[in-house]
Amino acid sequence: MGKKDNKKEDEEILFPEVKVKDYVIKPWSFGILFDISEMLEGILDKLDEKNIKLDSMFSDEGFISYTNILRLFTIASKDVLEIIAITLDVDKEELKGLDMADGIKIATIIYKQNSEMFVKNFMAPQKSGGKK
Repeated sequence: MGKKDNKKEDEEILFPEVKVKDYVIKPWSFGILFDISEMLEGILDKLDEKNIKLDSMFSDEGFISYTNILRLFTIASKDVLEIIAITLDVDKEELKGLDMADGIKIATIIYKQNSEMFVKNFMAPQKSGGKK
């Protein structure tokens, strides 16, 4: 095996996939971002109204407490369910049949994948004066 065989492809590093049960979770494409933008805005607005910062709900390791999970799901359950369905390209009713552990794991992975993508690609260049 050569060095090339041991390295991940650039695309795999930029767009990691995670599998939970039969679901492959991929970071959002640019198109999905447009499809879910109104729902994201609604969630952020609802959190702002309650003075809750989404980033503060997760630890650095991506852990979220049950209290914060309940808070997020009660504030924006319909939007969260729709975003997960669009992200996985599955029916909402199918998602409702998941056990709690798998559903929360999927939601957490989706958040972590996409928040990391925004931080790496949008926030870091701004902090460094717009240079990549």
